Amino acid sequence: MYSKGLTLPRDGRWPSILTLAIGIAYLSVGITQVLSEFHLIPQIISSTDFISGFLLIIVASVFLTGAKPLSENNQEGYAFIAVGYILAGLLFGLQILVILSNGLGWLLHFEDWLTWNILNDITPSFWMFIILAAGTGLLMVIRNMKDKILGESMESIHG
Repeated sequence: MYSKGLTLPRDGRWPSILTLAIGIAYLSVGITQVLSEFHLIPQIISSTDFISGFLLIIVASVFLTGAKPLSENNQEGYAFIAVGYILAGLLFGLQILVILSNGLGWLLHFEDWLTWNILNDITPSFWMFIILAAGTGLLMVIRNMKDKILGESMESIHG
């Protein structure tokens, strides 16, 4: 019903593959965070936190749940992508607030923030969302370029 206004792809195969890749990436980073928090594996990621890892696993489960309907060309799968983006964006926004509040404490020379380093606050929820947004933006640029190239070549054929 809404897909005509959103110009969604007719074939859900590529969106399904991309959603699956995003879900697997979030899942692997989330599991890595949880396992390294419990010292079951060595710390790979700069910051480990059980709650953050668990939240990344939740985001992954939303993306992974949307992959199956998309592979069957069911437009409802796009709702899972939207919710996954919203959750990932909320985690990113919360991390930005943490960085800003810690930066303010450091600027005001509060005792607990004298040794603060911004690299400690660059968590997986922060950089995973940046990768997600950059990847999505790149896909949109590629799609627009493809449409322009194919549109021009189709016009020259028919014109």
